[in-house]
Amino acid sequence: MLPKVSVVIPVYNVESYLQRCVDSILNQTFQDFEIILINDGSKDNSGQICDEYAQKDKRIKVIHKKNARVSAARNDGIKIAKGKYLSFIDSDDWIEPEMYQVMVNKAEELNLDVIMCDYKKKSNNYEYKRTQPIREGYYSKDDIKNELFRCLIMFENIEFPPTISNWVCLFNIKFLKRNNLYYDEDIHYCEDSILGSKIMYHAASFYYFKNHYYYNYFYNPASTTNTYNENKWNAYLKINERLKIYFGNTFEYDFTRQIKINMLYFTLNTLGQLKYSGYDSKERLSRIQKIILHPKVTEIFEDFKLPNVSWKMKVAILLIKFKFVRLYSLFVLNKRRLNTLHFTDELLKKPQ
Repeated sequence: MLPKVSVVIPVYNVESYLQRCVDSILNQTFQDFEIILINDGSKDNSGQICDEYAQKDKRIKVIHKKNARVSAARNDGIKIAKGKYLSFIDSDDWIEPEMYQVMVNKAEELNLDVIMCDYKKKSNNYEYKRTQPIREGYYSKDDIKNELFRCLIMFENIEFPPTISNWVCLFNIKFLKRNNLYYDEDIHYCEDSILGSKIMYHAASFYYFKNHYYYNYFYNPASTTNTYNENKWNAYLKINERLKIYFGNTFEYDFTRQIKINMLYFTLNTLGQLKYSGYDSKERLSRIQKIILHPKVTEIFEDFKLPNVSWKMKVAILLIKFKFVRLYSLFVLNKRRLNTLHFTDELLKKPQ
């Protein structure tokens, strides 16, 4: 008999956290699932831990492969999953015992394509509850078009859309495969964002469990999510270009402004991370200049009204628009107490 839920977990060098993650699934009140552990070339004992779990529970399958990063690992899971519904969990995170019972019941009741809950962002020192600025409950296709297309790619206040975190969602597998919805395997940063937008664009039904914090996201401040590197910037450029291709010619809704705000977010985010880089002032200024003068950044401001953000953020955006590189560096990056750029780092989920 086929399982109701397939849980896909990419695994890479997480021997300290993997047991907590897998046990949280095994301890669910809902037990009709399979767990697919994709050991993505781990160099620690993660692969051995995966095998030990598989020996103890026949519902657990393990794939060992050369490292190809998280997008490829998740796609592997989609292709072999046998469940009616699909869930992604990051291997250093964990879920609450009732998560699948509640979400599957609602999915079955309403024949849903996508179901989403909220999450708690946790570290060793604090806990922060994260919810989305949309209403709770059921969305038909018309509701999705009327209410969620306006934030399908980006909110007006330069925040990512509700489905940025794919791991708080339960997906109907037939829906994903029917619409050819897979991760772009050559994108290794912010890979959730582009797929999340595509999923909500195609979804015919959606349900949001607002203020139900079933997912626990372990926050590591040393993660590459929160640090600058040039490969990440190149990935951002690639994501934005693919959003243009995918959503640029839709007749149902004009996503042009959201795509521009998405590029603005990536620009601000990358510049903000340079503040904490180890570059000396000369090298940092050179990298700031390279970003601000990039043609894709210039394109943002063609027929572009400033978004609804704080005055400090607007000043930073105007400095980028008019290419005041040195002034931007002084205003944003060199004043210790000036919180000009406030980013929700959990939106750019941990890459491998």
